[in-house]
Amino acid sequence: MKKIYHITEDMSFNSGGVRTVLVNLDTYLNNTSVLNSTILSNFKEPNDPYIDFNPSSRLKMWNYSDEYKNYISSQISNLDVLHLHGVFMHPQFTASKQAEKHNVPYIVSPHGMLEPWHLKDKQLKKGIYLKLFLEKILSNSSMLHAITPLEKDNLFKLTKHKNIFEIPNFINYSKIPNHLTYNPNEEYILYLGRIHPKKGLDILLESMTKIENKKIKLKIVGEENLYSNELRTKCNNLLINNRVEFVGSVFGDEKYALYANAKAFVAPSFSEAIGMVNLEAAICKTPVITTFNTGINPDWNINGGLMINPRVDELTNAINLALSWNETERFERGGLLSEYVINNYSWEKKGYLWTDIYNSLINK
Repeated sequence: MKKIYHITEDMSFNSGGVRTVLVNLDTYLNNTSVLNSTILSNFKEPNDPYIDFNPSSRLKMWNYSDEYKNYISSQISNLDVLHLHGVFMHPQFTASKQAEKHNVPYIVSPHGMLEPWHLKDKQLKKGIYLKLFLEKILSNSSMLHAITPLEKDNLFKLTKHKNIFEIPNFINYSKIPNHLTYNPNEEYILYLGRIHPKKGLDILLESMTKIENKKIKLKIVGEENLYSNELRTKCNNLLINNRVEFVGSVFGDEKYALYANAKAFVAPSFSEAIGMVNLEAAICKTPVITTFNTGINPDWNINGGLMINPRVDELTNAINLALSWNETERFERGGLLSEYVINNYSWEKKGYLWTDIYNSLINK
């Protein structure tokens, strides 16, 4: 069995989309007969089957760990491939140094962290780290992994790396309940995900004041935070409190029922690496309005979904169109989009792309 270590700083539940992607990748690889996958992390949930190391008191903001540093040093000669997930923390830094020292090939998946939108956030600190450490880590990698065509282009502009490959985020469609039906108690459109400025929730609230149907509700599902307080204030100012519901966090069957009973799912993000919620909603046969900035193939537009630029006017027009569909058209669009996601964004259909990548490095 060929051994692959995945290096990330956070596998705790609140790490969100990257956790989901990495858990699915690890599970898929360990179900093959030739690859053995292990995740190393600073943080994990109590029942997670991963190896974790507590950050030291010094350089804690960098997730520095003496224990982790010693462990990766002792294990590196037994590995066939290292895969670094994320770019700015000590676990990735140390792993890259050990890989270079012992001539072990390694892949870097930034998971959107090097997109222009993200680099502008804490720009000075990230810029310094990029120049002092990260440029070398990226240039010495065997491969860079991009989730979307846009990320691939941006990584090339940033690094000029000659070996950048694109594999999108995948979903396990067979693990999503197949008994879901559209039978809502009230008509609503749905947003589900992290409550953050990059998600476009401010323009979604603006659109709620402009759409033709003033009875439709918007459900916002996600863990509340300081930004959700700003959004509540915005609802007050826009006089749409009675039409917007902040639901909080929802999981499991309740989450999938919310997807399935929405008239449409809306994810108007300014920046996104595919967005697992778009794929989940589509698998639930719910039409999805999302943006070109998510990196999803524009064929989304001709396979039941709607893709727009993150602007109030375009979002308003898309919501108006979705709300004009009768049940038959909604079912047809949802079914078409579900098939599109299964064929193009599922582990069941496309997981082999990852085994091909690892084998190409192992067999060199």
